[in-house]
Amino acid sequence: MENSFHTFYISHKEADVPTREYFSLSERETETLLLSLQQSECITEVFVISTCNRTEIYWYGNENSFKIVKEKFAQLKAISTKELIETGFKYIDNSEQVIKRFFEISVGVDSQIVGDWQITYQIKQAYQLADELGTIGTYFHKLISYVLQASKKITTQTVFRSGAASVSFATADLVRQLSQQNENKKNEILVVGVGKIGSDTVRNLRKMGIKNVKITNRTIGKSAMLATENAYEIVDFEHVFQEAQKADIIISSISKPNFFNTTNIDVQKICPNQHFIDLSMPRSIESVFSDFVTIYNIDDLKEQTKAVREERIAALPLVHQIIKNGIDDFEKWKDEYQYVILLQPFKKALEDLKSNISNKYSSELNDKNRELMMQMLTDFTQKAMRIPVVNLKNHLNNTSTTDSQKPFLDTIQQLFS
Repeated sequence: MENSFHTFYISHKEADVPTREYFSLSERETETLLLSLQQSECITEVFVISTCNRTEIYWYGNENSFKIVKEKFAQLKAISTKELIETGFKYIDNSEQVIKRFFEISVGVDSQIVGDWQITYQIKQAYQLADELGTIGTYFHKLISYVLQASKKITTQTVFRSGAASVSFATADLVRQLSQQNENKKNEILVVGVGKIGSDTVRNLRKMGIKNVKITNRTIGKSAMLATENAYEIVDFEHVFQEAQKADIIISSISKPNFFNTTNIDVQKICPNQHFIDLSMPRSIESVFSDFVTIYNIDDLKEQTKAVREERIAALPLVHQIIKNGIDDFEKWKDEYQYVILLQPFKKALEDLKSNISNKYSSELNDKNRELMMQMLTDFTQKAMRIPVVNLKNHLNNTSTTDSQKPFLDTIQQLFS
């Protein structure tokens, strides 16, 4: 059976925060899912991205692979496959549509905050994890390479990434607005967790001139550096709950579900004017707190970026053209790569011939002539490989149907095997 690209996903367009929270994946869960799917004979490569806005599985496999993906994910989340579909998960098995979606989510076209550059950073992180685990190969390496090239062009050639409209900026802007509502009060801000979003939020708070900010993190080294960089105060993580009771605005991006809960925060002592901003997924602030204070989550931050959003939407036609060019380049590479795979035995035979000739004559040549011989052999093998690839591609392009191509491809495979 022929392999192609597939995706199974849920995002902010299909689900609210509680649903996305339930299906979000920790790094350990992501590793478990990647490694379990890699074991399937139906799947050649697999990649997973899980953020506050989406959980998406992409893979290169055959038509039977979807059943495996659905079952493995449902098993991981202790839910039936039927319930999984009913919650809003979508499946795409059209390879071109899957590639287009992957480009669009990776550059921020599909983000809640349009053009949010943080998704590209998250794609890089997910790529690094899949690469370390060995669950991706040639196809995803090349796909992500073309995606990152497109992302760079979008940044340099359009206004799609201009202006401040990331989650971290929206958070800092919300803090600024909340502080202005209480001008007569010395607002104290507590930032809990200094991962990528937390660190960027702190820097945006400083740029906006927000004062009285305290920073805390499980590991003191990173929070100490960030506090020094931005002239803010550092708080020992052991005192985080006491500090939260005193702060006016608490920003949490810590990766622990319901980190702030009624067992460690006395809701009777909470000031009703307190504001909690939850940037975590799963959420780190227990929902019952909303009965006592105001809680903002990821979905609430969209309103903070309206002006920049309009400018970015105006840039979408050019962004889509850059994406189309990137997809076309990837498809061209993919088409040619299938011919290279077909001729792999021929390529190996050429490499063996090159090695045999080198071993036979190297001892009889001086260093200069040996280097010249190796260059000549390399040039020969590359050109010898290029000719059948081009001819094979031209022949298949001129063949009208897939059915008539198959006998020819079978013959070629037998010829070079």
